[in-house]
Amino acid sequence: MEVHGKWPVEFQFRPAQGDRRHLLVVFSSVGSKYGFGNALESVKCNILRIRDHFDDGASYYVARNMDFSVTDSIQALIEDHMRRLRVTRDEVTLLGASKGGSAALYYGLKYDYKNIVASTPQYFLGSYSKGHGQLGDAVLGEGQPDENVAVMDAVMKDLLDEDTDHKRNIYVVSSPGDYQYEQEVKHYLPALREYENFNFLFVESPIVRRHDEVVRQALPSILSIVYSLTEGVAPRWGDVRIGNYSADPEEAAEHLAELRQRDTALATLNRAVFTDGVLELKGHAFLPGESPDGPAEETKRLVLEKDGETWVYPLETTKEIRLYRDYFDEYFCEYEMGGFSSQGGLTFTELPQGTYDVSVCITSEKEGIERRTRLISQNAVDRRQVCGDSELLFRGGKGGLKLVKRSIIGFDSAGVAFSAGKLEERDRRIHAEGVFFVPGRNADRDAHAFYYLVLQGKTGCHSFPLGVRKNPDAVRPHKQPGDLGNYDSGYFTTGAGGVDVSDLPAGRYSVLVSMSAGGALFTKKAGKITLKKTR
Repeated sequence: MEVHGKWPVEFQFRPAQGDRRHLLVVFSSVGSKYGFGNALESVKCNILRIRDHFDDGASYYVARNMDFSVTDSIQALIEDHMRRLRVTRDEVTLLGASKGGSAALYYGLKYDYKNIVASTPQYFLGSYSKGHGQLGDAVLGEGQPDENVAVMDAVMKDLLDEDTDHKRNIYVVSSPGDYQYEQEVKHYLPALREYENFNFLFVESPIVRRHDEVVRQALPSILSIVYSLTEGVAPRWGDVRIGNYSADPEEAAEHLAELRQRDTALATLNRAVFTDGVLELKGHAFLPGESPDGPAEETKRLVLEKDGETWVYPLETTKEIRLYRDYFDEYFCEYEMGGFSSQGGLTFTELPQGTYDVSVCITSEKEGIERRTRLISQNAVDRRQVCGDSELLFRGGKGGLKLVKRSIIGFDSAGVAFSAGKLEERDRRIHAEGVFFVPGRNADRDAHAFYYLVLQGKTGCHSFPLGVRKNPDAVRPHKQPGDLGNYDSGYFTTGAGGVDVSDLPAGRYSVLVSMSAGGALFTKKAGKITLKKTR
């Protein structure tokens, strides 16, 4: 952050690689901190990203609470970097999308920069800000008065009317699939077409159906322009249409109907979380293609299989808004109801111990189709949870997912480091903590292992999750000389509140601590306690 004039300006700066002198200035869209994320990693020049954050609010890079001095501070920051880098205005490119696209045009015209790349820019800054979440009050002021809306709506028009230097390289990106083309972008075009090197890229694609999808689809073209400009070459594209997709409706319908009849189904997990002993799942599952009669309702079930026996659980069908993009197969198909989530509480208390293959069964009753496919995950999944006398593990990845239910009591190995530093019961709450780690397996973060408190008595086996705490003072004395591992988080604890055992019958219990790490489960004895009868 640097203070220029009235306002502190937040920014990121990445110096050029090699001898590139050019400066790329990037403005962000609504909801993003810095524009274009990692997409600019391959750009070799100096990159200055400016955050739209002034007095805890956005400004459109133009006005904060109708105070236009924000622009002077931002421009001073840019000029300061130009001085440091010894670059001229002709060696600066302004880049932005949506709100950032408007900013790129604003600063290019107001402060006389030659190179401007703006995707889906808004034209009526006031009308767009009004009622647009926190943007409205931040830009227009409290109450968002109409007179302020009118002032902001005139900003871009006035700049274009006043600009007399038409020797600029301006690139604007839009799409007929974005409602803001008609609402905003088309109002720029008459004035921008007067510039010597104005280029309009119109993105035509069935998977551009929302405002934020334009940049994603046009990114290769945007980057090619940025690469050229930052190397000192200004492309002259003129009016071009991006996209070579052309679909004959009859061919599309025939392809999707044929795809529907193939023996295929899709099931991909996006989220798996154990919460209070319940497994919550969310993902995508559907039958590819589409019936000639149009979208058909699908029901989905989670299936666990072991030794030829199956256990089936209902899943809820959920609405998804972008599956047409993620699962595009030659022709557009929306898959609007292609999501799923777990229905009710998946506790698996009734399951026998063992290892289960996980799949999803998808049924279209109207079409007479029922198919089952393995549930996979693009990212590695490892979720663990106690379940009475058992541990539940939900694990896997691209090759498939498995549910494992195994005894909560594992191996009592002499090769682990263990020390129960505290064990006591007060008011039906057990307080326990101590050292527990496997030498040679780093325990340098909270997620290195799962710890469980286990009580064994005449009434059975009861288990409770434990927390992990970084405690190097307690852990390091248990390291062997010459061991270079980091085990500072190899420390279990019930936390200050202890574990509530008020529901357990009175009696004498053996207390054990289990540690689940990798594929192994280790268990050590921690002592004994007596639970008295409650009054």
